[in-house]
Amino acid sequence: MAICIEFEFVELKGSAAQYRFGSCLNELTGLFEVDLEKLLSGEISWDTPMEQVVILQNDKQSQAMANRAFSKIFKHYKKTGQYLTHGGYYA
Repeated sequence: MAICIEFEFVELKGSAAQYRFGSCLNELTGLFEVDLEKLLSGEISWDTPMEQVVILQNDKQSQAMANRAFSKIFKHYKKTGQYLTHGGYYA
């Protein structure tokens, strides 16, 4: 079974970014927030549970899907220091 998740940047609130996400070819109804600046600076501990790092913002979503989108966003942020504007996770 293939996994296809798309995501797009919504807005920046301080150092936290909001993203919309969902299954490919469907409406992006999920919404999560992540603060990578705080995570990389150590303000958020590395042993913090993922649901407190990738914070879901509505009830139309899956934590697992949001975590997969987060992995792509995190890799890009760690490399460039900027939030990814859009992308996908495909497996």
